[in-house]
Amino acid sequence: MNDIIVNCTVGKNANLWHYGDSGLRIEKRSFRNSIFVTGDPYDLDFLSNQLEFANGISFRLDRGRNVYGDMEGLRIYVPFRSERELIRNIRAIGLGRKFRIYNGLINGPLKFLGENGLKLFENESPYDHDPEIPMLDIDVNYTSHGFHSATINGLKLERECDAVDIFLDLLPESVFFLYGNFSGMAEFMRKASFYSNMKYRLKGGNSYSSYGQVHYNGPTVHILGKISIPKSSFMYTEGGLAGIMEISRITGLPPETVSMSTPGTAVSSMEVYEAIRKGIMPITDKDDHEDIRSVEDFMKNDHGGYVMQPRPGVYKDVIEIDFSSMYPSIMHHFNLSPETVNRSCGLKLPGENPYYCSQNHGFIPDAIGSLLKRRLLYKSAKKWGRDYEMRDRVLKWLLLTSFGYTGFKNARFGKIEMHEAITSIGRWALQRAMEICEEEGFKIIHGIVDSLFIQGKGDSSKVLRRIRKETSINIVKDGHYPWIVFLPARSGLGALNRYFGMKDGGEFKVRGIAMRRGDYPEISSLAQEDALSLMESFDPERDMTDLYGKYMALRNEYMNMNITDADIFKIRVRPSRHRSMYNVNNLQKSVMDYCASEGMEISPGESVYVVVNDYKNRVFSVDGGVPDRKYYREIMERTFEPFDFAFNQAVRSKPARNLLDFFH
Repeated sequence: MNDIIVNCTVGKNANLWHYGDSGLRIEKRSFRNSIFVTGDPYDLDFLSNQLEFANGISFRLDRGRNVYGDMEGLRIYVPFRSERELIRNIRAIGLGRKFRIYNGLINGPLKFLGENGLKLFENESPYDHDPEIPMLDIDVNYTSHGFHSATINGLKLERECDAVDIFLDLLPESVFFLYGNFSGMAEFMRKASFYSNMKYRLKGGNSYSSYGQVHYNGPTVHILGKISIPKSSFMYTEGGLAGIMEISRITGLPPETVSMSTPGTAVSSMEVYEAIRKGIMPITDKDDHEDIRSVEDFMKNDHGGYVMQPRPGVYKDVIEIDFSSMYPSIMHHFNLSPETVNRSCGLKLPGENPYYCSQNHGFIPDAIGSLLKRRLLYKSAKKWGRDYEMRDRVLKWLLLTSFGYTGFKNARFGKIEMHEAITSIGRWALQRAMEICEEEGFKIIHGIVDSLFIQGKGDSSKVLRRIRKETSINIVKDGHYPWIVFLPARSGLGALNRYFGMKDGGEFKVRGIAMRRGDYPEISSLAQEDALSLMESFDPERDMTDLYGKYMALRNEYMNMNITDADIFKIRVRPSRHRSMYNVNNLQKSVMDYCASEGMEISPGESVYVVVNDYKNRVFSVDGGVPDRKYYREIMERTFEPFDFAFNQAVRSKPARNLLDFFH
């Protein structure tokens, strides 16, 4: 195989990890790290006088450019390890407002690769399969009694000494180190290092807040000289190694960093990598805040996506049409970028949009365009290999996140005016699509941001052609539903994202019910899967008395809960704060108290799975035990509510009633 770069690390120098037919080799490259500072000439002169006394730092007057154009300033060369301290000092010297700093606080490998035009896992064509790179895949389980079992590259071992021997035999030739269950790995690492010179590092977990929710990054294991990937990470769970390699390929982030990143971090990194590769300097501290404007202007323009609530009920013969990657497509097609969007000149954007767009080609549309193109290729190639499917899945998350980052105040290439322009075009496009549907003889059942559910006897192909032509955004037919159920919210109005239905071919689409949520036990998922299996023969136009009887028998079976496997009763509890901060003894607080009594301290955002043995007296168990029947019966009542609603809409006690009266 051709030599490819699989990893990059940065210290005093940059180390490129090459992998090829001869195995793994490390190439050392010099790395002269720099930042760029602009400001008033007098202030820059004062700063240069201060820098004269700094050790290991050199500087010169230079020219550079950001997305808005060329600029003059000081280019300061600083060792990468000293960069953060230097930036802190420059902020202090400038009183936090006199200087603008560019090219700082960027991931070291990303910065080096971007400046040198290098890519990780580079392939000649997006259709190329990923190279076969040796890996060691291990899961280890310990109990309170000691070692229980280990699985290494698919081989299950029940003796600790055998597991350690095989682990140490396979480790030297491995490039990737994939691991699960940190608590087990921590103990196993200690045992393995006792019999070898292996160097490893354990890093504790941490809680953080994002978009109003508390999350938890679990502890990690790092082995020196290996690319260590936690299998519990979001990126690995979604895309496996193929997805991680793809994100490394387009962002310049090392695969180990990718595995611990969020989709938002990946999108931001991709933009920074593309900017550096093109000679554009990303700003370090974004301070181009939203312009001052009137309350009327704010209320008129600061809206999100357009939604139309469905009327709860069972519907037959429904078509779903969906804009493909709507917001990224808008950004790409309408040339929306921080430097192109304005309120005064250029091309007027469609709809009731207060913004214009300059004709100069923007930076963001280029970056987003490459993502859209790659995802389109992978969607068409999924049938040829699973690695294409994994790449498609992670790119979907990046495209979903790319829009949100345009309105994030700390995003290096974000701008609130750009965010508002995108959502305004999105509302216009969906409203125009609804008008076209109605003009062609369809009734709108439900609409939400980028998709519509329509019902009627018109020509759906003609509808799609008209929408594409008039909005310039690609739209596709996502599926036809012989029947679909839109569920009510607690208020009785239609829920925006709670429905289930069967597509042609017997495939079900499910949103917002227990089997798609993480706060219900596994028994709820099993019950809903069985109920959906029964509903393969659900037909609103036929007598469903017999089917309803089968459903009630299934429901009663689950409600009686004659099940011996306690694991399917485990519920996930994820506290949002520290134990001492809870004022009431709710479920989260009670479970944290129980875990603390068992020697397990739970951090905010961290998940723990327990069986509720006695809810009233707050008795729980991580190992199982007898479930509290009353507590779980209430959960099962909620589990079956969507299906109760569907059948109640179709089956009435008076057989003389026409069933079609109950369908819209």
